[in-house]
Amino acid sequence: MKKLKSKQVKKINKTPQKKLQKKAESLWKEVCLFRDKRKCQVKQMFPGVKIPHSNVIQVDHCFSRSNKNLFLQISNGTTVCSTCNMMKKNGLKGVDLLIYEIVSRREGVDRFMEMRELHQSGGANISWNKVWWLEEQIDILETIKRGMTGGIYE
Repeated sequence: MKKLKSKQVKKINKTPQKKLQKKAESLWKEVCLFRDKRKCQVKQMFPGVKIPHSNVIQVDHCFSRSNKNLFLQISNGTTVCSTCNMMKKNGLKGVDLLIYEIVSRREGVDRFMEMRELHQSGGANISWNKVWWLEEQIDILETIKRGMTGGIYE
């Protein structure tokens, strides 16, 4: 098998689908950050938990980002600091459980359980690489963003 050169790999990664996926993820992050007021939700909701929070803010997928059925669901995103995100990834201090609790409170138990079941089913999102589906998701996210921000980020 022939090894691809760096320029060839970059060209492959610039498919219309990849560009749309990146745009959709960027909008998803913007909406989650705006909803959460750009603050670490673990720090906001559990101030008594001793974590050395950082000033670097990220958006975490409550349920794995590998599940493309949930990847762009705003209900699956929570703003956290980079410390909490790293601690969740490494299974430290029960940060994953704190994020589950945050999402459950914010979205409601029924929605949380629905997402959990979808995550556990592990079914593939066959539309993830379809241009029409990605454009539809971008339209949905842009509409949500406009509604949340009153159009101030246009």
